[in-house]
Amino acid sequence: MWRAVLVIALVDVMAPAAALEYSCLQYGPIDIAGTIVRHTYAGPPDYESVTKGDEPRTVWVLQLDERICVEANRRYPREVIQLEIELALTPEQYRQYRDLLGQRVRVTGQLAHGGANYQKRLVISASDIEKTGLLQ
Repeated sequence: MWRAVLVIALVDVMAPAAALEYSCLQYGPIDIAGTIVRHTYAGPPDYESVTKGDEPRTVWVLQLDERICVEANRRYPREVIQLEIELALTPEQYRQYRDLLGQRVRVTGQLAHGGANYQKRLVISASDIEKTGLLQ
């Protein structure tokens, strides 16, 4: 019994400290930095394994320097401890920004919940991406 009380007490004490380790954002306009990387996922027909014949689906992801949370609103749920945001780009933007893969960048755009059409829980419809050389 004492162990259960001790565990509950530790969780209560540690929860506020954990909440301070990342910043909370709002869905909507955003300007955020990170590194662009490619991730490949299994697509149709089974969405299970590229090596077993599923179509590969490659997306660009912004890997963040620090974890974030996003507050819930009427449309989207709260997301906590997120380290990656999928980039929703047009074919022209993929061509325009392809030299920025693996680079540290600042992305400006609209932050939304990923939903069924995306691989990640968060997605940015990017309006601009620019290379940054410094950690911020």
